[in-house]
Amino acid sequence: MRNSTEIKRNTLALSAVVIFVFTAAAAASPIADGRFDPAEGYTVGRYVDFTVERAAGPVDQGQLWTYVDAASGDVYVAFIQPLNLVDNTYGANSIGWGKDAPSGKHHNFDDLVGSDKAQFIFTDALGQAVLDITVDYISKTGTSYHSLGVTGGDGSVKTGSAASVLAWGTSLDYNFNKLGYALTTNSPATDANYTENASYPGWLFEVSYELRIAGSAFGSSGFGNVTVPSVHDSPNKIGKNKIYTEIDGAVPEPASISLLAFGALWFARRRRR
Repeated sequence: MRNSTEIKRNTLALSAVVIFVFTAAAAASPIADGRFDPAEGYTVGRYVDFTVERAAGPVDQGQLWTYVDAASGDVYVAFIQPLNLVDNTYGANSIGWGKDAPSGKHHNFDDLVGSDKAQFIFTDALGQAVLDITVDYISKTGTSYHSLGVTGGDGSVKTGSAASVLAWGTSLDYNFNKLGYALTTNSPATDANYTENASYPGWLFEVSYELRIAGSAFGSSGFGNVTVPSVHDSPNKIGKNKIYTEIDGAVPEPASISLLAFGALWFARRRRR
């Protein structure tokens, strides 16, 4: 059971806390393009909790997935936030925002461009932090919009080298540049179940990040772990814009393969190709 904690820290962000772990058989190396697919090769998935200032309790059912390429040692990461926290609906077609949201915040396209980002910390097998990066969600470059990774927009590198980030993608970048839906006023119309809009097939409603990190970043010891200490979602649906970084709850034993199947169905219902 979790104990409620008064949150007293500043800066807009969310704390990510892993609470469940499950594994699956690898199919092939994932593609770090911002579109998460449970079947594309990720081998370890962990549920993630988020805590937001003045929220009634943790927000759960985010996911953090990893895959390590056996030949190169490159590490692939997918981080997906829950739809009841933040999403890629905005403007007149926002779902769960405004008066329907505990935070009372409305959601516009410029909110996603303005400052949204996620921090990732990678450690080697000895527990040493080798890469501490912040990934830009999406930024305007000239007349187009792209995620600028760790070297532009809201992206940055605190520890390690930007060259270690071989590829990256975010779900809104995927919507704009892979699917070609450059919607800067209203997102595709949908309902509370995030039913796919037939005019915009494949639109990703989840706010997600994907990365490919060079195996060389971890030296001879190899990859150890990745965490997501904070996320900047400005605004979110739940509460105030403050950080909570206390880990609350133990990581249980890996779940059965049936849990993986449940997770795949959960995402398939919200994200159809």
